[in-house]
Amino acid sequence: MRETTPGGPAPLARALARLGVGAGALAALALLAALAVVAALAPGTPVTAAAGAVVVHAGALLVLLHGVRRHRPQVRRAWAAPAALLVTTAAAEVAVAATGGDPGALRLGLAAVQLVALTAVPFTVRTLRGAGPGTGQPAWPDVLLTTAGTALLAVQLLAVVRAVGVDDPAVLTGVVADVVLAVVVLRLLTTRTGTAPATVLVVLALGLSLVTSTLLTALADVVADHGPLLRLPGALAALLLAAAAQHPSMRRFATPGGGGQLRGGAQRLLTVVPVFCAVPTLWLLGRLGVLPDVAVAVVAPAGYVLACTGVLLAALSLRRSERAADHDPLTDLVNRRGLPRAVAGLRARLPGAALDVCLVDLDDFKQLNDTRGHAVGDALLLDVAGRLRRAVGPHGVVCRTGGDEFIAVVSTGPLGEGPGDLLLEALEAPFDATGVPWRVTASVGTAPLPEGVELEQALVDADVAMYAAKQAGKGRALAYRPQLREKVLGALALQQELRRLLLEGAPAAEVGELVVVHQPVVVLDPVRVVATEALVRWRHPRAGLLRPDEFLPQAEAAGLGARLDEHVTERALGHLAGWDAQGLPPLHLHVNLGVGSLLRRGTVRWVSALAARHGIDPARLHLEITEHEELPDDPWIAESLREVVAAGFHLDLDDFGIGYTSLSYLRRFPVSTVKLDRSLTSLVSAGGDVPLLTGITALCRALDLQVLAEGVEHEGQLAPLRALGVRLAQGNHLGAPMPAEDVPGWVRRTGGAGCPPGRAAEGDLLLG
Repeated sequence: MRETTPGGPAPLARALARLGVGAGALAALALLAALAVVAALAPGTPVTAAAGAVVVHAGALLVLLHGVRRHRPQVRRAWAAPAALLVTTAAAEVAVAATGGDPGALRLGLAAVQLVALTAVPFTVRTLRGAGPGTGQPAWPDVLLTTAGTALLAVQLLAVVRAVGVDDPAVLTGVVADVVLAVVVLRLLTTRTGTAPATVLVVLALGLSLVTSTLLTALADVVADHGPLLRLPGALAALLLAAAAQHPSMRRFATPGGGGQLRGGAQRLLTVVPVFCAVPTLWLLGRLGVLPDVAVAVVAPAGYVLACTGVLLAALSLRRSERAADHDPLTDLVNRRGLPRAVAGLRARLPGAALDVCLVDLDDFKQLNDTRGHAVGDALLLDVAGRLRRAVGPHGVVCRTGGDEFIAVVSTGPLGEGPGDLLLEALEAPFDATGVPWRVTASVGTAPLPEGVELEQALVDADVAMYAAKQAGKGRALAYRPQLREKVLGALALQQELRRLLLEGAPAAEVGELVVVHQPVVVLDPVRVVATEALVRWRHPRAGLLRPDEFLPQAEAAGLGARLDEHVTERALGHLAGWDAQGLPPLHLHVNLGVGSLLRRGTVRWVSALAARHGIDPARLHLEITEHEELPDDPWIAESLREVVAAGFHLDLDDFGIGYTSLSYLRRFPVSTVKLDRSLTSLVSAGGDVPLLTGITALCRALDLQVLAEGVEHEGQLAPLRALGVRLAQGNHLGAPMPAEDVPGWVRRTGGAGCPPGRAAEGDLLLG
């Protein structure tokens, strides 16, 4: 790989990436800036100056249109106003040059520029609406105060202009436009935090247009050479608009919430102080004779309205601050702090009612945040909050404690069903926050809240029940029972010990050790070993030998599933490499991947790294996904598994036939082998529904899938399986799980002969 020196292409690329503007756009803006300076300051006639301004504004217009085409803003028409401002400014230059710098033409051109600039104001206001702490709070006091102050400023300035003998309608129009633009620019820049760069550039361009027009309107009669005064600020405003259109954040311009967060009420109140003080200041200057004055009859009542509105705004800000302390900012539900007060209000509304506390924890919510982003996660939480609130209605209160956890305190009598089932039913319909249907399940724990029992104690009991529901398989509700506490505490202890074992390397005397055993996989005709499946056991220092179903759910619940799969795969590949070194025919290896591994990005990287470390051909490794653990229908998961297969590994579908996602998995994932669950294999010897197996095996043949029968427990199952066309099997009759060191001797004693990929006896169905 070619290296780059400091300051070379790589640092420049990183700088451009941070800036958010491409190299070509940056070069165009730099050229435009150079042209603007030359055109504004170069000596020449009014005609050549106007021609230079037209070139600059036309270039800015082209850059702006390129940005609109490149970034495809959500509200494209919003960029018509900046484009029109560029065209109008260039036209004003031409008009002034054509009249030889006539002051009347200058004022008329400035008024036109100001009016066009005002058309961008509604879009800018829309951009800076609907985000942050102020969302959902009344805005009319702010609007009233700003509007009243703006009107009074405009009246006072009009009086000043008329008092000095200026009656030109263009000037009067420009004064009003200047006041409106000034107030809008100041309010937008002072009431928001984290405003998008494109929005800031547009607002600065509007402000620069304001300064230019105000200056030239006042000096139109006394400045003989107004060219640089008009051209340089105008060119800079054009450059700002062009740069705004090139920044990626321009996509959100004119989109509610696209302009950063609204400041808190107290901070917004401070921003209206200049507006509030400007009117009495101008009136005082008028009384002192410094400026012409307007009638006291106009200023005094208006000032009184401003004062009353300011006090009202302060009171509302204080009330909103108090509410914010007790409510969740995203969903507007009460938070943990406000829950006791809400429960007290519920008891007052429903005296004597029996209450239940329900703790609702969304299942696998983290995967939605990780795969679709936090904005989608927030949208789903809002939908969940609305459904829960509608489900309990006036008979309960709903609280969000943070993250994906909600609390509902419900009076169950009027609702006619268990509170947990009621809340689960509210979440049954798919959510559309992701643009595609997304099913969400929840684990719900309930506990009674009788009179005299502390809310915190009931919450602890509900938490125990919720955890037990999650351990029982998610998507269900459980009521608290004292026996659950011991079970939950035991599960939490196992999780803690697993964490110490896998992540901290604690001594085996304290936490035990994980043991990987192998169960043979055989070809049925003739019977011979071709692979093993790696199975994990936990030799616990106190509980004895734990089977996978006793601790794998704890590993997934603790977020350790992927780490456990990696540990087992590492150990099993080491065993396989050791067997190769002993001269054993090359066997294939099956390892299981849980949900945690499948939802972790980069599966192919760590599996490939482990196989390469032990010198194992990827074609000898079968990664098994479990059919009954439903995976979200996310394209990136299927793409990740396709990468695994493309790297040479095999993908098998384990426990086929015991869930309801089997056919969906065959459609979504690049499966090569189907492992029939033992419940299906048992049908061939129990007089069961053999036609069902006939149909499944026929389906697999049609899809070019291998079939492996699990749970073969006696000789009587072999002939029916062969008759169905099943060639691969495993089970205790064919070989029970055994330690890795016993596998070579067992294979040699039973005449096993593993088949290298691509080679087998005629008629055998290859694992490879």
